[in-house]
Amino acid sequence: MTLQLEDKLSILADAAKYDVSCASSGHRRSNKGRRLGNTSSSGICHTYTEDGRCVSLLKILYTNFCIYDCAYCINRCSNDIRRTAFTPAEVVTLTIDFYRRNYIEGLFLSSGILRSPDDTMERLVRTVQLLREQGFNGYIHLKCVPFASKHLIEQAGLYADRLSVNIELPSEKSLQLLTRDKTFNSVLEPMGVIRETIVETRENRKRLRHTPRFAPAGQSTQLIVGASPESDLEILGLAHNLYQHQALKRVYYSAYVPAGGADDRLPGLAEPPLVRENRLYQADWLIRLYGFNLDEVIDRKSPYLDLNVDPKQAFAQRHPALFPVDVNGADREMILKVPGIGLKSADQIVRLRRRGRIRYEHLKQMGVVLSRARPFIRCEGMPTTQWTPGSTPGIGAKTQTGRISADAAETRTVFVVENSFDGLLTAVFEAYETGRQPDGIEDAGGEQLGLFERRIHVACDPVKSERVWKGLRKHLGAKRRRMLFEAYLSNDSRVKTVILRWVWSALPVRGKPRRRLDLDSQLQIEKLSQKVRREAHRMKGFIRFQKTGDNQYVALVAPRYDVLPLIRRHFESRFADQRWIIYDTVRNYGLFYNRDQTREIRLDPVELTGLSHIELEEEQLCQTLWQRYFYAVNIAERNNPKLHLRQLPRRFWRYLPEKQI
Repeated sequence: MTLQLEDKLSILADAAKYDVSCASSGHRRSNKGRRLGNTSSSGICHTYTEDGRCVSLLKILYTNFCIYDCAYCINRCSNDIRRTAFTPAEVVTLTIDFYRRNYIEGLFLSSGILRSPDDTMERLVRTVQLLREQGFNGYIHLKCVPFASKHLIEQAGLYADRLSVNIELPSEKSLQLLTRDKTFNSVLEPMGVIRETIVETRENRKRLRHTPRFAPAGQSTQLIVGASPESDLEILGLAHNLYQHQALKRVYYSAYVPAGGADDRLPGLAEPPLVRENRLYQADWLIRLYGFNLDEVIDRKSPYLDLNVDPKQAFAQRHPALFPVDVNGADREMILKVPGIGLKSADQIVRLRRRGRIRYEHLKQMGVVLSRARPFIRCEGMPTTQWTPGSTPGIGAKTQTGRISADAAETRTVFVVENSFDGLLTAVFEAYETGRQPDGIEDAGGEQLGLFERRIHVACDPVKSERVWKGLRKHLGAKRRRMLFEAYLSNDSRVKTVILRWVWSALPVRGKPRRRLDLDSQLQIEKLSQKVRREAHRMKGFIRFQKTGDNQYVALVAPRYDVLPLIRRHFESRFADQRWIIYDTVRNYGLFYNRDQTREIRLDPVELTGLSHIELEEEQLCQTLWQRYFYAVNIAERNNPKLHLRQLPRRFWRYLPEKQI
């Protein structure tokens, strides 16, 4: 009996869900011309399963027929399951339809082994080649089959962004016991081909710029944790060796879930070793990104990671002589060894301490987990009493007594401006023109005049605002200037005042000594900017287009902040060949792209209601397919409702088809 596409998708997505690799990062490719798709170096997650795992790619098998009998694999030939296979055209149609609606970042294609490794690899290559020929410019991750020929692997790398060959088990002995067919060489040889071809292509591109790229996002592999008796030390040692000698981008760790049927060769686990998997990921990150070596992460006398304490905390407890660390004097390498301080926080500490002393309260504003870091750091301002800013309280700050201070009783100067970014920049211009910093900035039509306030209305002047904007680029640089705009988009009630304070302290005044940088204001701006960027990043993944007509798509959103200006270019590049509307229902405006340019639009309630009720049969089928896929890839044994809600808050569910069942 021929299966419907919905049934094939459910079966082959379910069969692929145990492969945890789902990253879409590592390579940035722009969209030149009017094509469909691009790639982002940082990757974007489009939804999260019930167990909290990221879903960024359409992860499917080409077929779950397999000639091998690997004990741990659900697709083993001796397992009694429903078998089916896609056609190349079906894979292409699913990928493009899902991508056009912003459900996915690209395709992850693997397969069981049909007839022979080369026959299967040839089918996979032909499928992704067809996808590229159809104009798809998005991300593709292709799984290479062990024992496949060098020629087919080299062909695969011309179409895929990332290639991978799963080693699965950490030792030759376990491979022989649980697979019988696979060997370390059957995996390491394709890895070597990929590594050598990447290096060769990179060298050729230096001489001939039009040389086709080969697997520009590199290669990865996967290790199953708990299906065989190897220790954490052996697993991490193998991963470290693969990073060093095969130049892998990532090693993924997958907690063993009994899925291949009963087999005496497999351990009888009551539940997947999820905590152990998490500790291995943490240790892997310390080695790859934080500068730890293998011996610092795990003690060779105790070859298993502590399940109760994360590896960085365990390192600090084993080396008390290295702590506490002075955050104002230690180098970045040592700061990264402090529990509770991550990569971004360490970089922020090193950058900001050049402009002033880092205090304890500043670390909190940077996002350092002080409950973990406190015993291992030394800096100013570490008393038990809560810190309160002095004469320039920040957003949400309170005075110690709650009374009006003597300074507050003096007349305050408040600039009243138009509620726009140009209005704010005009106020900055007026402050520098008069040489006096106002005590605050408020929008026109705001609060009543205070008893000790003097209000000055500042008319918006585009010429003055443009001069300030150019000046900020000169004195602050493009990155910090962009941060100001991002913080402004938060619409925080005091953000205009904080921006003015920071600009006032950061920019020199002619004829006067340079002022001391207001670190408190800068940290508040960076924090607001980070919140807005995080919301914009989420919108890039959680926006869902619905087809409303011939090559026209609509998405309704309700972001917490005004992020449409930040995501505009992303969608212009990604969906350059289709007309689309993204409409912010909270702020009642949207972006309309007509395949040539984007303009702002405003819709009346009747038009907005019409956009939210789509009756196209094609659209309903696509949403049903996406719902079937979403529930097929969830691993019930890993369900984690709290993590799922943290990654995918309820406020986003309204516009997500996968949450409408």
